Amino acid sequence: MTLHCTGFAFFVVQMTCTDLTPPPAVVCPPVRTWTREFRNKVAAEMRAAPSSALAEVAVQSIGDRAVARACAQAKRR
Repeated sequence: MTLHCTGFAFFVVQMTCTDLTPPPAVVCPPVRTWTREFRNKVAAEMRAAPSSALAEVAVQSIGDRAVARACAQAKRR
């Protein structure tokens, strides 16, 4: 952390400090793209076994894609 402080002293000391450290760089996760055929295959497998562990992974992956897209959009602003 880098501080830049200014102030004065007479009978009372007044000091103001500002943090000059740049904010950390934002690194967004990649948004993976899948072919339509692959997406259709995933959908068919999820319909066949909706409570399987792989179905849960697919649902979480959809959420991860939404987070990655939101991050990339916020970074562009």
